[in-house]
Amino acid sequence: MRKIASATLIRVHPRERRCTVELVELDRPAGRTGSDDAARYVVNVRQDSGESSLTATPCSLAEAQRRALDFLRRRLAAGETLLRRDGFEALGVEPEIAAAPLSTPSVPTASTPSGTPAGPVPPAIAALVARFAPARWTLEPDDRRARAAWRVAEYSDRDDTDSASQRALRALVPRLVELLESGSDLLDLCLAAAIGRLGDPGAAEAMAVLSERGRSPATKRYAHQARLMLLAPDALQSHLEVAASQWSAELALPAEGPALVLALLDALDARRLDWPDLLQDWYDLALVRPDVRAKVLSLLRALPLQAEAFQALRYVYKTAELRRDAEVLGLLHARFENTRPAQGGLTTRHYLDPSTGEWIVRSAGSKRKPARAYGRRTREYLRLRGWRGLRRLAAIGHPHAPVLAVELLLGLRDDEVPAAVTETHIEWHRLQTTRTERHFPAGAHWLLVSRLLLPALPTLGTGARTRRVWTREPLDVTRALPQRPEGLRAMWDAHPEALLRLAMASRSALVQAVVARALQDHAEFMRQQAPAVLETLLRSPYATAAETGFAAARAHIEAGDAAAQVPWLKLLAASAHAGARDYALLHIAGDPGRFAGHADLVVALLLSGQERARKQGHGLALLAPPQPLIEELLAALLAVDAADPGLDEGATLIEQLLAGPLAPAASEAVMPRLGALLPLLDHPSAAVVRVGVSWLLLHPAGVALLPPALMTRLITAEDPERRAGGVRLLAALPDEVLRRQVDLIGDLATHAHAGIRAAIGSALLRVAREDADFARQVADRLHRSLFQTESGEGAHADALRWLTQDLAPHAPARDAAGSWRALQARSTGAQRYGAWALTTLTPDDFSLRQLATLVRHADAGVRAWAMRALDTRLPPVPSHEQSEQLLPLAESSFDDAIAYTRTLFGERLPDESLAVELLIAWVDHPQAWVQALGRVRLVRRMSAADASLCLTRLSQHPGTQVQLFVTQWLLELPTDDAPRLARQLRALTPYFLTVLSQVHRGRAAKSRVTAFLRAQIAAPETAEVVAEIFARQVVTASLTDKPQYIAGLRDIAARHPGIALPFLRWHSPAGATTTTADPA
Repeated sequence: MRKIASATLIRVHPRERRCTVELVELDRPAGRTGSDDAARYVVNVRQDSGESSLTATPCSLAEAQRRALDFLRRRLAAGETLLRRDGFEALGVEPEIAAAPLSTPSVPTASTPSGTPAGPVPPAIAALVARFAPARWTLEPDDRRARAAWRVAEYSDRDDTDSASQRALRALVPRLVELLESGSDLLDLCLAAAIGRLGDPGAAEAMAVLSERGRSPATKRYAHQARLMLLAPDALQSHLEVAASQWSAELALPAEGPALVLALLDALDARRLDWPDLLQDWYDLALVRPDVRAKVLSLLRALPLQAEAFQALRYVYKTAELRRDAEVLGLLHARFENTRPAQGGLTTRHYLDPSTGEWIVRSAGSKRKPARAYGRRTREYLRLRGWRGLRRLAAIGHPHAPVLAVELLLGLRDDEVPAAVTETHIEWHRLQTTRTERHFPAGAHWLLVSRLLLPALPTLGTGARTRRVWTREPLDVTRALPQRPEGLRAMWDAHPEALLRLAMASRSALVQAVVARALQDHAEFMRQQAPAVLETLLRSPYATAAETGFAAARAHIEAGDAAAQVPWLKLLAASAHAGARDYALLHIAGDPGRFAGHADLVVALLLSGQERARKQGHGLALLAPPQPLIEELLAALLAVDAADPGLDEGATLIEQLLAGPLAPAASEAVMPRLGALLPLLDHPSAAVVRVGVSWLLLHPAGVALLPPALMTRLITAEDPERRAGGVRLLAALPDEVLRRQVDLIGDLATHAHAGIRAAIGSALLRVAREDADFARQVADRLHRSLFQTESGEGAHADALRWLTQDLAPHAPARDAAGSWRALQARSTGAQRYGAWALTTLTPDDFSLRQLATLVRHADAGVRAWAMRALDTRLPPVPSHEQSEQLLPLAESSFDDAIAYTRTLFGERLPDESLAVELLIAWVDHPQAWVQALGRVRLVRRMSAADASLCLTRLSQHPGTQVQLFVTQWLLELPTDDAPRLARQLRALTPYFLTVLSQVHRGRAAKSRVTAFLRAQIAAPETAEVVAEIFARQVVTASLTDKPQYIAGLRDIAARHPGIALPFLRWHSPAGATTTTADPA
């Protein structure tokens, strides 16, 4: 296997996604030579969503290249960017520069005066070069000499090799080397900066010497950086291998941001190094290793602006100035603008632990390294330094000026700065104070807002102390500003591509509003942009940027014919900008017949992320010629991105077209275009796979041509949508094959995913109609699934539909036992199956107890059937046994069942059908309405001879109504046999204690029981039982009830002195004729 070519695409909206296309040659089969194995090339696609292939089977080299190039061109047209390419020269597109930010498509740059190869040396450059002549140089003071060298560094541009100005400056390099160590240390530093930026490799050795012999650390660092800038790529790689080996363990750390800072803290402490040592080496390695550069940027965003790390950040900042690394300068400048200065004598530094979210505090501060390194003056100096450097570059017309300006403004982000706010201030005006409102825009504290963005705004004001900018009226940043307020206007006008990049990448509404107004003056430049650039603008979340892209695209549409309008209409129709989308759709609707002839436009509308565009695309598809539309659909579906919004809805519309007006043409295209159709079944998007399956099934022999490996991948896929597509293909296999796969079909028919069940349903019923044994086995499998937990939503409903309709003749367990088991199951699906089977049975198939149980079933139909069955089975005068079997009716909790039970128990059943024990069971029931019904019937039915049974069975009931009801049967107890009555009272003692011990309830029952007990003290046997009960209650009862028990005990003591009363001591007062009791 050999990789012939590869290409990587990247898309950053709405999130970064990469796609790699590889053209691979397979190994030659053993024993085969010549041209008989020419079809051994495949095209693989790797994306975030998985890996797929553009070739379902190996094909020829020419065909593989054609498919790969078509895929790449379509993705590029959709707004993706070519990141790298190895081969595929026919693509005709070069990769983006690796060092450039990958946030926007490439923008053509305008020519600059410094890049003009012809013409004389500009006067300013000539005057600067003349200052280095020996005769004049000796007359210059030291400070002017250093300034002259620094001016050379400012004017130099190592990327410009042809202009007269740069040739003149580069000719100064020998003279600059000669001047090294001939003056002050500041002069050496400036000369090193100039030599490094001029890019003459011959001066590398001189810089190496100066990096060792420099008189200050700053000069040594500048000389070291100049040497790195002058080394050839191979030499630079070799030179930095030593640093890479020293930091190999730290560079291998997978963490980023705050987590990386914490991980490196321990490593630095172990090696007794500090942040300057690490960042200087890593920033040097970033020259040759993009992965190290990414780590450096991550550190620069996360390191706190405190003493320990600030020196390292300062070194990187000045090195980035020397290298003209605009991205790093912009990142650090944003941190200086957004981070408040340290106040007071700080002695600690704080780090945020990413794993716990807690702050880690470390001690810091010494004489050499004070803890407060980033103070107010330092912050102001760094903010001004960024602005002054940009202003100087713009003044001399340097091409780096717009690049730096863009990076500085990209650091202004609405999510990182305070939102716009309105404040009330008191101002002194005409000898009196007035209240005025000041409107502060988002990012008002940024120095660049007042110096670069809004200096020409007429109503702009700046706070004297805070330097926050404000206006008298709020700025409307949802549309372009009425006038151009930006500074350095000449620079922006000379470089409109810089404005365009800000419009495409800025995340500040204020920047977008300023840039939109500036781009209005560059309408011709905007009309020259590629569709991918305008697409980025139209996708922007800022209305000002989208309006800018819309204006440029609309100009193209108004100036071109129908064929030239199509790319721009596709772009506008897919835009989230309402105005652009409406314009495109109305323009297309003006002549649908003409635009329906452009298949690429029709397919683009069908696959659009906007619903209105998809509907209009569907309408155009009905008017479009079928054959070109079929060809475009195949190619577009293969190249579509699985993450595109609206893809699922668009695929549904395409399926409708394939099943309707496009069915004949699509069916005819299956065989000749099978090589392009089969890769759709391997696409990362399940929606595209669904379309491919529907398309393949249009042909009678489509499934027979499917490779077994592809069928296996679909059926075993983890994604249920993709597996559903495989099941649809499986269902299209011949019946002879399917009838031998009962277990597989049963598993698929009970699968959790509805799409899989729907896909296998047609095949299941088709085979079941022809094979009764297959139908019985599948019906058994579906029946068993009803008693299990539902695998997915609707699984039981589908199984019931098949069992009760198409498979009804083969449905198992439809007898009384099977129906009863299903109705009593916990599964709702099984209960519904039992309810269906119940309709085919008769009341005689169940006992009265079973019918009574079914009356309280959760299914209303089952309850109604059971009520009718009971009415049929129950005789006019049921026996006691039959009435006892109706007791489950009392458990009813549904209104209709309760009403039926009330009528049956209260009216229909005669007294002779109700045994006393059954009525007692009703009274002892937990349901209140059953107790009430039982009490009413028991009073009518029970005699005095049954009083003992009633008292014994109901004495333990906790209900107060039942306890009160029981008291009326106390008087029915026989009193002629005292020992027997005593035994009965002792058996009822728990009942008496329960009633008498109630607090604030059951007063009537307590009174009846107390009166009854006091009346049973005539015999000593009964008096002894009553004395035990009253003695207990004297101790535990409330003060309200205690006198009654004391009086009862007094009577017992008076009548039966021989009964021991341990809780009381009785005595007769002197001269009294009655006995009194005192509590013991």
